[in-house]
Amino acid sequence: MLDHVARAVLREFISFCRCRVESKKTESTHVNPQKTTIAILAALSVSLALADDFKTIRGKEYKNATINRVEPDGLVLRTKSGISKVYFTELPQDVQERFHYNAQQAAQFTSQTIEEVRLAQQQKIAADNKRAAEIAKDLELVRQQEEAEIQRQHEAKMQRQRMESQEGIPEHTYELTQDYKIDFGGLTIRFRRGERYHGRILVDHAEIDRDGRSYTVPSGILRRVN
Repeated sequence: MLDHVARAVLREFISFCRCRVESKKTESTHVNPQKTTIAILAALSVSLALADDFKTIRGKEYKNATINRVEPDGLVLRTKSGISKVYFTELPQDVQERFHYNAQQAAQFTSQTIEEVRLAQQQKIAADNKRAAEIAKDLELVRQQEEAEIQRQHEAKMQRQRMESQEGIPEHTYELTQDYKIDFGGLTIRFRRGERYHGRILVDHAEIDRDGRSYTVPSGILRRVN
């Protein structure tokens, strides 16, 4: 009902504008098109602001809907249930004509909208991947720091034990009779068969020195060479 009133107002307004133009023809050959356009847009704004009922060709109804925005491919409607977009292809021909629906322009607008959405999604994915990479880098840094701290504590412990065990213990050069490795929280120290190190044999284990550090190894894998 409100839409009929708005259209009636629009018709009256356009008729008034035409009468004004006709009455001015005798006074001047020039009409101010800007004022006429503003007047028509004002009347259209009144029409858009009024609530109306819309029904699709499939029978779905939008009661007491306010037109929030008119786009080339459809209407954005505001109802009590929220905001919805109804495409002109879903609406009757009279509604399409009322809002000057153009299939070619609508197709171009839809294609452009899809492309914009695709680009936005790509940018979001790229941003998420970048953030994930930064988080992974930070976690790796924390892991390395934790491993370094574990190694430092182990070396300090081994140094104390070495200092305590070296008192009165003779030191010799020993050769490894087999490969051996020591793991420190992800860091692996490898000793190869045939390598020789300076060290000492204790009660239940042996110690060999490499690069200024002492490492605990089984005494059974060492053979004294001097």
